[in-house]
Amino acid sequence: MSSKSALVLRATGSQGQGVVKHLAKSGWKVHALVSDPSADRALALQEFGNVSLYKGTLGDHASIEAAIAGTDAVFLTQMPSFTDDSEVRDARAILDLAKAAGVKHIIHSTQLMLNNPNLRNDKSFPPMMAPVIIGKLDVEELIRASGLAYTLLRPGWFMTNVTAPIADMMYPGLSDGKFISSYTPDTILPAVDTDDIGVFVAAAFNDFDKFAGKAVTVVSEMITVADLLAEIEKASGKKLDIHYRTAEETEKEANNPFVIGQKLTIGLEKWADMDEVKSYGIPLSSFKDFLQKNKGVVVPK
Repeated sequence: MSSKSALVLRATGSQGQGVVKHLAKSGWKVHALVSDPSADRALALQEFGNVSLYKGTLGDHASIEAAIAGTDAVFLTQMPSFTDDSEVRDARAILDLAKAAGVKHIIHSTQLMLNNPNLRNDKSFPPMMAPVIIGKLDVEELIRASGLAYTLLRPGWFMTNVTAPIADMMYPGLSDGKFISSYTPDTILPAVDTDDIGVFVAAAFNDFDKFAGKAVTVVSEMITVADLLAEIEKASGKKLDIHYRTAEETEKEANNPFVIGQKLTIGLEKWADMDEVKSYGIPLSSFKDFLQKNKGVVVPK
């Protein structure tokens, strides 16, 4: 049995699954926190081997206390809150539990936008997005000040955004072969296969000296929206009905968080240095690779 153990929070999420997979493959014993241990997505985690399921959520601190016992490391990722500071409150509680349990290393996954050194004073994003974006920054600062050894991961646009069931929330109608967005054809997406996040997490936990105390950008491939859609068409064998919203159409969606997210993605590539990403020596997945690996859930099918 491995002497290394890690708690993976939100283990059935798109990032959590990759982290569980690659930690287990590299010899770690994994404690996976899941909301429903009987769900298919949770049970599938055990197929990676040496994975124990713990029922709980990030807001249920007692369940985290049970799951974190005996672990050496923690992977933390959180859903953003649009309404309150629960993201910061939960992170603070988790850090306290980690210190009490003797955790040696915590990895927190946030977002690429946090590479902007002036983000706290950036007024370019709508006020409704401030809790989402600044909340991530606040949690990073909590972690830096916690006294725990840490690594911060800052991933880009998730390739899983074109998979069921999230695809039709991100891009309504994609399941029916329609792609409607507020991008332009030449918008560059700093795209990341969430499985690559799992590879980075395993590498960071296995090579403490190389990754401790660092903020690490995770981007698998820079790809234009036009090229991304062309790859989807090739993989699906279907011609997409593509519509790029006009400025006026985008303005009418001013309160739609998914449309706001698309607007914020435009120009995001400037915060990713691909030479730096590649310097870690970790193999990166192309969007074409991702489509091949995820044929069953990429839409349209």
